Amino acid sequence: MSNPTTKSILDVKLGNVISQYSKDKIVLFGIYTSANDSYPKEIELLLSPEDEKIEPIATTLPYVGSNMQLFIADFTGDNKSEIMVRGILDGVSDYEIGVIYKHIDNKLVEIFDQGKFCERNICVASYFDNYKVYINYDTKKYSIDLSSKPKEYLNQIYSPSGIVNTSDNPTIDHPNSVYPIKQVANSYYNLMIQQKVLGMSDSDLLGVIQTLVKLTGPKCENIYKGLLLFPHPSNHSNRRQYKDNFIKK
Repeated sequence: MSNPTTKSILDVKLGNVISQYSKDKIVLFGIYTSANDSYPKEIELLLSPEDEKIEPIATTLPYVGSNMQLFIADFTGDNKSEIMVRGILDGVSDYEIGVIYKHIDNKLVEIFDQGKFCERNICVASYFDNYKVYINYDTKKYSIDLSSKPKEYLNQIYSPSGIVNTSDNPTIDHPNSVYPIKQVANSYYNLMIQQKVLGMSDSDLLGVIQTLVKLTGPKCENIYKGLLLFPHPSNHSNRRQYKDNFIKK
Protein backbone atom coordinates (compact mmCIF):
# COMPACT_ATOMS: atom_id res chain seq x y z
CA MET A 1 0.00 0.00 0.00
CA SER A 2 1.48 3.37 -0.98
CA ASN A 3 1.86 6.22 1.50
CA PRO A 4 -0.81 8.93 1.28
CA THR A 5 0.33 12.33 0.03
CA THR A 6 0.34 15.35 2.34
CA LYS A 7 -0.12 18.92 1.15
CA SER A 8 1.49 21.54 3.37
CA ILE A 9 1.57 25.32 3.18
CA LEU A 10 5.12 26.51 2.57
CA ASP A 11 4.47 30.25 2.36
CA VAL A 12 1.62 32.77 2.12
CA LYS A 13 1.70 36.37 0.86
CA LEU A 14 -0.76 39.13 -0.06
CA GLY A 15 -0.24 41.31 -3.12
CA ASN A 16 -1.81 43.29 -5.95
CA VAL A 17 -1.34 40.59 -8.58
CA ILE A 18 -4.71 40.84 -10.37
CA SER A 19 -4.92 44.63 -10.53
CA GLN A 20 -3.12 47.69 -9.25
CA TYR A 21 -5.17 47.99 -6.04
CA SER A 22 -6.25 44.41 -5.39
CA LYS A 23 -5.28 42.45 -2.29
CA ASP A 24 -4.93 38.92 -3.58
CA LYS A 25 -3.78 35.91 -1.59
CA ILE A 26 -0.86 33.84 -2.88
CA VAL A 27 -0.22 30.43 -1.34
CA LEU A 28 2.71 28.09 -2.00
CA PHE A 29 1.99 24.42 -1.31
CA GLY A 30 4.38 21.51 -0.99
CA ILE A 31 3.19 17.97 -1.66
CA TYR A 32 4.98 15.25 0.33
CA THR A 33 4.67 11.58 -0.52
CA SER A 34 6.03 10.21 2.77
CA ALA A 35 6.85 11.32 6.28
CA ASN A 36 10.56 10.87 5.50
CA ASP A 37 10.65 13.37 2.63
CA SER A 38 13.29 16.03 3.21
CA TYR A 39 11.64 18.34 0.70
CA PRO A 40 8.35 18.31 -1.25
CA LYS A 41 8.03 16.12 -4.33
CA GLU A 42 5.77 18.67 -6.00
CA ILE A 43 5.29 22.42 -5.61
CA GLU A 44 1.95 24.08 -6.33
CA LEU A 45 1.22 27.80 -6.56
CA LEU A 46 -2.30 29.09 -5.88
CA LEU A 47 -3.56 32.62 -6.55
CA SER A 48 -6.83 33.46 -4.78
CA PRO A 49 -8.21 36.76 -6.15
CA GLU A 50 -9.66 39.32 -3.75
CA ASP A 51 -12.72 39.41 -5.99
CA GLU A 52 -14.55 36.21 -5.05
CA LYS A 53 -16.30 36.20 -8.44
CA ILE A 54 -12.97 35.22 -10.01
CA GLU A 55 -11.96 31.59 -9.64
CA PRO A 56 -8.65 30.77 -7.93
CA ILE A 57 -5.80 29.97 -10.32
CA ALA A 58 -3.31 27.16 -9.68
CA THR A 59 -0.15 26.02 -11.41
CA THR A 60 2.50 23.37 -10.71
CA LEU A 61 6.13 24.44 -10.71
CA PRO A 62 8.62 22.73 -13.03
CA TYR A 63 11.05 22.37 -10.10
CA VAL A 64 11.11 20.94 -6.60
CA GLY A 65 13.41 21.82 -3.75
CA SER A 66 13.84 22.99 -0.19
CA ASN A 67 13.46 26.37 1.54
CA MET A 68 10.73 27.30 -0.92
CA GLN A 69 9.37 30.83 -0.47
CA LEU A 70 7.45 33.64 -2.16
CA PHE A 71 8.55 37.14 -3.13
CA ILE A 72 5.80 39.44 -4.40
CA ALA A 73 6.86 42.59 -6.28
CA ASP A 74 6.50 44.51 -9.53
CA PHE A 75 9.07 43.20 -12.03
CA THR A 76 7.45 44.51 -15.22
CA GLY A 77 6.82 48.16 -14.32
CA ASP A 78 3.01 48.10 -14.74
CA ASN A 79 2.21 48.90 -11.08
CA LYS A 80 1.00 45.34 -10.47
CA SER A 81 2.94 42.63 -8.68
CA GLU A 82 4.35 39.42 -10.08
CA ILE A 83 4.92 36.23 -8.10
CA MET A 84 8.48 35.03 -7.65
CA VAL A 85 9.07 31.55 -6.23
CA ARG A 86 12.51 30.97 -4.74
CA GLY A 87 14.20 27.94 -3.23
CA ILE A 88 17.11 25.51 -3.29
CA LEU A 89 16.97 23.14 -6.24
CA ASP A 90 16.15 19.48 -5.48
CA GLY A 91 18.85 18.84 -2.91
CA VAL A 92 21.62 20.67 -4.83
CA SER A 93 22.66 23.25 -2.24
CA ASP A 94 24.48 25.56 -4.65
CA TYR A 95 21.67 25.84 -7.24
CA GLU A 96 18.85 28.30 -6.69
CA ILE A 97 15.33 28.21 -8.05
CA GLY A 98 14.00 31.52 -9.36
CA VAL A 99 10.72 31.39 -11.29
CA ILE A 100 8.43 34.39 -11.87
CA TYR A 101 4.74 34.30 -12.82
CA LYS A 102 2.51 37.12 -14.07
CA HIS A 103 -1.29 37.22 -14.08
CA ILE A 104 -2.41 37.56 -17.72
CA ASP A 105 -5.96 36.88 -18.98
CA ASN A 106 -6.88 34.98 -15.81
CA LYS A 107 -3.84 32.70 -16.11
CA LEU A 108 -0.50 32.50 -14.36
CA VAL A 109 2.06 32.96 -17.13
CA GLU A 110 5.73 32.22 -16.53
CA ILE A 111 7.87 35.24 -17.50
CA PHE A 112 11.21 34.10 -16.05
CA ASP A 113 12.80 30.74 -15.33
CA GLN A 114 16.43 30.34 -14.24
CA GLY A 115 16.80 27.13 -16.28
CA LYS A 116 15.65 28.78 -19.50
CA PHE A 117 17.90 31.74 -18.70
CA CYS A 118 20.90 29.36 -18.81
CA GLU A 119 19.73 27.89 -22.13
CA ARG A 120 19.58 31.39 -23.66
CA ASN A 121 22.80 32.67 -22.11
CA ILE A 122 25.52 30.11 -22.75
CA CYS A 123 28.96 30.70 -21.22
CA VAL A 124 31.99 28.67 -22.29
CA ALA A 125 35.27 28.64 -20.34
CA SER A 126 38.63 27.26 -21.55
CA TYR A 127 42.16 26.96 -20.23
CA PHE A 128 44.77 28.74 -22.37
CA ASP A 129 48.56 28.76 -22.33
CA ASN A 130 50.45 31.07 -19.97
CA TYR A 131 48.08 30.35 -17.05
CA LYS A 132 44.99 31.99 -18.51
CA VAL A 133 41.30 31.13 -18.49
CA TYR A 134 39.08 32.77 -21.11
CA ILE A 135 35.29 32.89 -20.82
CA ASN A 136 33.08 33.59 -23.83
CA TYR A 137 29.70 35.03 -22.89
CA ASP A 138 27.63 36.48 -25.70
CA THR A 139 29.67 39.38 -27.16
CA LYS A 140 32.18 39.56 -24.32
CA LYS A 141 35.33 37.64 -23.54
CA TYR A 142 36.51 37.62 -19.93
CA SER A 143 39.97 36.66 -18.72
CA ILE A 144 41.20 35.10 -15.48
CA ASP A 145 44.89 35.00 -14.59
CA LEU A 146 45.85 31.81 -12.73
CA SER A 147 49.56 32.60 -12.40
CA SER A 148 49.27 33.41 -8.67
CA LYS A 149 47.92 29.95 -7.89
CA PRO A 150 50.22 27.50 -6.04
CA LYS A 151 52.66 25.49 -8.16
CA GLU A 152 51.01 22.22 -7.12
CA TYR A 153 47.71 23.52 -8.48
CA LEU A 154 49.14 24.76 -11.78
CA ASN A 155 50.96 21.47 -12.37
CA GLN A 156 47.56 19.76 -12.73
CA ILE A 157 46.75 21.95 -15.74
CA TYR A 158 50.01 23.21 -17.26
CA SER A 159 53.44 21.97 -18.22
CA PRO A 160 56.48 23.65 -16.58
CA SER A 161 56.61 26.05 -19.53
CA GLY A 162 52.96 27.12 -19.10
CA ILE A 163 51.43 25.00 -21.87
CA VAL A 164 48.00 23.47 -21.27
CA ASN A 165 48.35 19.71 -20.79
CA THR A 166 44.78 18.74 -19.82
CA SER A 167 41.70 18.07 -21.92
CA ASP A 168 39.46 19.33 -19.11
CA ASN A 169 38.13 22.88 -18.97
CA PRO A 170 36.53 25.07 -16.31
CA THR A 171 32.76 24.91 -16.02
CA ILE A 172 30.11 27.61 -15.65
CA ASP A 173 27.62 26.43 -13.06
CA HIS A 174 23.87 26.91 -13.04
CA PRO A 175 22.71 29.98 -11.09
CA ASN A 176 23.65 29.77 -7.43
CA SER A 177 21.87 33.06 -6.70
CA VAL A 178 18.83 34.79 -8.25
CA TYR A 179 18.48 38.09 -6.41
CA PRO A 180 15.53 40.49 -6.82
CA ILE A 181 17.05 43.99 -6.60
CA LYS A 182 15.64 47.49 -6.92
CA GLN A 183 17.30 50.83 -7.48
CA VAL A 184 15.95 53.70 -5.39
CA ALA A 185 14.75 55.61 -8.48
CA ASN A 186 12.85 52.61 -9.90
CA SER A 187 9.41 51.39 -8.91
CA TYR A 188 10.15 47.88 -10.21
CA TYR A 189 12.65 45.12 -9.48
CA ASN A 190 15.36 43.62 -11.69
CA LEU A 191 17.14 40.29 -11.21
CA MET A 192 20.82 39.74 -10.49
CA ILE A 193 21.87 36.25 -11.62
CA GLN A 194 25.14 34.78 -10.33
CA GLN A 195 26.92 31.72 -11.77
CA LYS A 196 30.12 30.21 -10.41
CA VAL A 197 33.18 29.62 -12.61
CA LEU A 198 34.66 26.35 -11.31
CA GLY A 199 38.10 24.97 -12.05
CA MET A 200 39.51 21.59 -11.09
CA SER A 201 36.73 20.75 -8.61
CA ASP A 202 33.43 22.04 -7.22
CA SER A 203 35.37 23.82 -4.48
CA ASP A 204 37.80 25.48 -6.90
CA LEU A 205 36.05 28.85 -7.33
CA LEU A 206 37.77 30.95 -10.01
CA GLY A 207 35.16 33.69 -10.27
CA VAL A 208 31.48 34.53 -10.53
CA ILE A 209 29.61 35.63 -13.65
CA GLN A 210 26.98 38.28 -12.86
CA THR A 211 24.08 39.18 -15.17
CA LEU A 212 21.57 41.93 -14.42
CA VAL A 213 18.24 41.10 -16.07
CA LYS A 214 15.36 43.48 -16.77
CA LEU A 215 11.80 42.20 -17.28
CA THR A 216 10.03 45.47 -18.11
CA GLY A 217 10.13 44.91 -21.89
CA PRO A 218 8.43 42.31 -24.09
CA LYS A 219 11.18 39.82 -23.20
CA CYS A 220 14.04 39.38 -20.73
CA GLU A 221 16.87 41.79 -21.42
CA ASN A 222 20.41 41.56 -20.08
CA ILE A 223 21.46 45.08 -19.13
CA TYR A 224 24.78 44.22 -17.46
CA LYS A 225 27.28 41.39 -17.56
CA GLY A 226 30.36 41.21 -15.40
CA LEU A 227 32.93 38.97 -13.77
CA LEU A 228 33.93 38.93 -10.10
CA LEU A 229 37.42 37.56 -9.46
CA PHE A 230 38.67 36.05 -6.22
CA PRO A 231 42.47 36.25 -5.81
CA HIS A 232 44.14 33.27 -4.15
CA PRO A 233 44.30 33.73 -0.33
CA SER A 234 48.12 33.59 -0.43
CA ASN A 235 48.18 36.77 -2.48
CA HIS A 236 47.88 39.23 0.44
CA SER A 237 48.86 42.22 -1.64
CA ASN A 238 45.69 42.12 -3.71
CA ARG A 239 42.41 41.10 -2.11
CA ARG A 240 39.98 43.42 -3.82
CA GLN A 241 37.27 42.15 -6.17
CA TYR A 242 37.30 43.12 -9.83
CA LYS A 243 34.18 43.79 -11.87
CA ASP A 244 33.65 43.62 -15.60
CA ASN A 245 37.20 42.53 -16.41
CA PHE A 246 36.68 41.79 -20.08
CA ILE A 247 38.45 41.92 -23.42
CA LYS A 248 36.43 42.88 -26.46
CA LYS A 249 36.62 40.44 -29.33
